[in-house]
Amino acid sequence: MVQTLFDGLMIGGVYAIIALGLTLIFGVMRVINMAHGEFVMIGMFVSYFLFTSIGLDPFISIIISAPACFLVGYLLYRFFVEKAKEGGEENTLLLTAGASIFLINFMALPFLLGPNFSRLTGDNLFWQNNVLNIGSVSFNSALLMGFFVTGILICLLHLFLTKTDIGLAMRASAQEPQAAQIVGINVSSISGLTFGLGAAFAGVAGSILATTYPIYASIGSLYLVKSFIIVVLGGMGSIPGAAIGGLILGVTESFGATYIPGGTGYRDVFGLIIFLIVLLYRPQGLFGKGV
Repeated sequence: MVQTLFDGLMIGGVYAIIALGLTLIFGVMRVINMAHGEFVMIGMFVSYFLFTSIGLDPFISIIISAPACFLVGYLLYRFFVEKAKEGGEENTLLLTAGASIFLINFMALPFLLGPNFSRLTGDNLFWQNNVLNIGSVSFNSALLMGFFVTGILICLLHLFLTKTDIGLAMRASAQEPQAAQIVGINVSSISGLTFGLGAAFAGVAGSILATTYPIYASIGSLYLVKSFIIVVLGGMGSIPGAAIGGLILGVTESFGATYIPGGTGYRDVFGLIIFLIVLLYRPQGLFGKGV
């Protein structure tokens, strides 16, 4: 049972990074980004490309995949999402859904990911098939490193939002956008930075996931569903809720796959069950405020 718990926490930490980006975007702009999963896929692709071309380790390639996703996210917001916001939430929902379809098909081109599954393998990857044993518990080295990266990012995000001028401007824009604009905050620029930052978090998660999971053009759809489940679990717009919701989802999947007969094949279903239960009995989420 202890092994199952830690397995769930390890992958749940990576889920939390993805959901942090999604909840940050929603919290500041009230935009549901249907293309969020594709930024995970882009992060995976960047790490895969850098490893196959120059042998760069995926954990090091985070310093490239995160800015790359930030740039794509920022441009997507400034050139498309910002204009779509003028037409209401339905427009942004449809636009980001269209962006998701475009990115999937673009990355499926033969000179990029193509139609096949790819994996990161190599003798020079120290975490490849490397298991760390602490007492009676075994840890996947790649996911353990990813868990520590999650903790560091959550701490950095907290400091960024509470100690920097841009972070305080983001919080002000989320709470009272009109008042923030009155006092001189450029809400449009802050929104673009927020969208890019949320995409960067997804890119970091993609680089970590690339160490363990197959890489293909449509993989982002799976992580989009998981991030929505986590955001609902934690409460829409709640950053602590996203972090804890990711851990809950990871542990739920791990226990379901281990202790329910045939559960491995239905691993992704257990999160949906939790999702439905929360919607029925606490639709505002664990950390959300009731109406």
